[in-house]
Amino acid sequence: MRRRLRFVLLSGVGLGALLLAAAGFLVYWFQFGPGFEREVDRLAALLEVRPGMTLAEIGAGRGRMAVLVARRIGSSGRLHATEIEGGKLDAIRSGASTAGLTNVTVFRAGADFSGLPEACCDAVYMRRVYHHFTDAEAMNKSIYSSLRPSGRLVIIDFLSPRWPFFLRHGIPADEVARQLRSTGFTLERRLEGWSPIDYCLVFRKPVAATSR
Repeated sequence: MRRRLRFVLLSGVGLGALLLAAAGFLVYWFQFGPGFEREVDRLAALLEVRPGMTLAEIGAGRGRMAVLVARRIGSSGRLHATEIEGGKLDAIRSGASTAGLTNVTVFRAGADFSGLPEACCDAVYMRRVYHHFTDAEAMNKSIYSSLRPSGRLVIIDFLSPRWPFFLRHGIPADEVARQLRSTGFTLERRLEGWSPIDYCLVFRKPVAATSR
């Protein structure tokens, strides 16, 4: 009986270690490794990125994705990066400077506004940021205003807030779609399996859209 119990306990520990290692590998691959670079390539394809475009990243963190996207639009383009925290704003500036980029502009955002000028962008994107919004209605209106008519908005977020692994991070895709539609956006594409832990929604501002 003791041997069986010991075997069960050891098996459980081994399985837990294996799952933890797998989770660690996924985090590395998609957050820091080759998976992150490939994700930027896929995002650029969704946004139909080309030199000379003006793009914006909402909640750019320390600017890792912003730098990669800014390289793809070239010196004739412009990448606006927004953040709330002063330290992260400084990190974005530093990262862009280190990468030799002169096409990155940093804007301080608030809890209910993006900080972006009106009609300044061809496309806007955010990654694992939307579920942090405390006033989504106001923020969505601000983003809508910053987009030019027919501009795209791409939102990447966690698949489910119910998974314990994510400590209830995330927001259901259906809820995001409902909120953005009420702002005036049209849902263009829905990609449930963007990554093993994320979905991706692509919205468009109508061609004949007016400011909200």
